[in-house]
Amino acid sequence: MKSLIAGCVALALGAALVLSAAQAEDLKSGPEKKIAGPFDVKAITGAKAGDTFCYVCKFNGEKRPAVVLIFSQKADDNIAKLVKAVDGIQKNNEKLGTVLVGIGGVQSADLEKLQSTHKLTTALTVAEDKDGPPAYKLNKDAAVTVLIYSKGGAIARNFAFADTAAAAAKATEIAEAAKDVLK
Repeated sequence: MKSLIAGCVALALGAALVLSAAQAEDLKSGPEKKIAGPFDVKAITGAKAGDTFCYVCKFNGEKRPAVVLIFSQKADDNIAKLVKAVDGIQKNNEKLGTVLVGIGGVQSADLEKLQSTHKLTTALTVAEDKDGPPAYKLNKDAAVTVLIYSKGGAIARNFAFADTAAAAAKATEIAEAAKDVLK
């Protein structure tokens, strides 16, 4: 009887893991085909630190061949791992535009701490609108949304993650996707 109960518990746990993995893959956030236009952020790090302006406008004006927009509801070591992977591509190709946009509860102090700990190249910013730009329709269940788009705003890849650990686990794939758009 105990082995029957143990078998049922194991089966239930296995089914729960498969279901949660499938749900994580199904998480959608942000636009799918084209970016949703300009939006303002407050720059915490980078050349524009302290300024409020539009990175999308800047990158479009510079005719960048590829841009990585990372929207995050957390500023932790996992998000630093993701940003470092993208930094690795950006350091070897200055034409790649990169920016992290803190949303939700992310504050300037959170990003300042992240920068002092990890020395990131990507500009760290906070969205003017707490939940991110409304036109982008970011899913509140997505702790991290990554949009990689090409010149003109066509989205090449869209990633959404329920937590920053899942985003960190895909850091290399995201960096490679950015590199592919640069080709």
